[in-house]
This record gives sequence, C-alpha cells and structure tokens, in this order.
Amino acid sequence: MYIGVDGSRGGWVVAVVDAPGVDTRFALVECLDDVLRVARLGRATVVIDVPIGLPDAGPRLCDLEARSLIGRQLAASVFPAPCRSALRGVDDYDRACRLNHRASGRRLSRQSFHLLTRIAHVDGILAPPLQQRVREGHPELIFRLLAHRALVHRKKTPEGQRERQALLEAAGLRLDPHAARIRLGPSQAGIDDILDAAACAYAAWRVAEGRALALPLATEQRDARGLRMEIVA
Repeated sequence: MYIGVDGSRGGWVVAVVDAPGVDTRFALVECLDDVLRVARLGRATVVIDVPIGLPDAGPRLCDLEARSLIGRQLAASVFPAPCRSALRGVDDYDRACRLNHRASGRRLSRQSFHLLTRIAHVDGILAPPLQQRVREGHPELIFRLLAHRALVHRKKTPEGQRERQALLEAAGLRLDPHAARIRLGPSQAGIDDILDAAACAYAAWRVAEGRALALPLATEQRDARGLRMEIVA
C-alpha cells in the first residue's frame, strides 16, 4: 500500500492507494499508531506532511531547497522546521518562541506553533530504521513536480483545488475529494487536507518505486537522533 498522511482539524487524514488506477481510500484517525504499525510490518510506504528530523540550530537544507523549487508565490507554504528544543514549549507559544530563538535566532510563527503537537507526536514515535518506510513529504512540492511549473492558485481556493485534483488524476490516482469530505465530516477535514493526503500517497508510490525526488539534493543531513532531515516528492 501507498499511504499519505496530512493533519486536519479532526486529526490525521489518511489516503491509501493500493495500486495505480484503483480508487483512493480515505480515513480520519486520531493518532498514527496503526499507520506506522503497517509500515513496520513492511506492508506500506508512508509519506507524512510533517517535519521528520529536527535541527538543534539553524534551518534545514531540505526546507530551503523546497521553498526555492516551489516558487516565490507559494514558497511561504514551507514552514521552517522548529528546533527540537522548541517542543518543550508545545503548550505555550511564548516559551516555544524563546526556546526556538535561543537555539536558532528566530521565533516561531503562529502557524508553526500550531503544528508543534503533531511534530512532537511523530518525533516521539519515529526512529531512524523506520525511515526506510516512513518519509516526510510536502504537498505543494509534489504538486509543483506534477505540474512541471509553479502553481498559481492557492490550495484553499476552488481553482487551486480543481487544479490539484486534475494533477493527481493525470498521475494515475482516482479520487473524489468532495465525497471523501462528506464521509469524513465537513468540520473534520477540508478539501485541501484530502488533496494533500492524496499527494503524499502519490509520493509514497514514487518512493516505493525508487522514483522520488529527495531534498536536499547534494548532501544528507541528519539530526541529533540520527533521523534524516529530508523532504521527498
């Protein structure tokens, strides 16, 4: 199986692709234990839209390269990964900012802070050997590669969602994001969350077949725990 995971208001949106041309299945889960259990058994390749591998200081090379590839208009969608010390402030924005600033010289945006709980969850359950099966992806980078150009419309607009769905379908995925949202619950997941999870499932397919792009291109970066700091697409 090829599995893509993206955070949403109601938890984690999970997209499952069994084979090209087969309908993409979607589920909403509160934690990733079952998803990672399938990966540990060697039955799935998983790509998650959340930072894996956290720096002690300074930016990750993969974030810098992803921003450059995505293009100026949507580059801000790539948030710099927080330093691992910032996870100690997961419940306190000011404390998280102080910890991140002490380590890297920069504060966290509110958007980055709201991701800390998810980042801490993944960081707490992932070990280097599991990265053979579980990788970090970024949907906007995946869509950029599918389009062979910089995208113009943002993912929360109807135009942007139609554009992204068409790119996934042209790549071999079958999906109905509106039907999936009704089934998962409109208040629990947005169309953009569903499309992002599907994009990550597509990237998982590419990883399994050895076709994925991995950033940074020139060198490998690992964090203090031995986790690779990279983004695949």
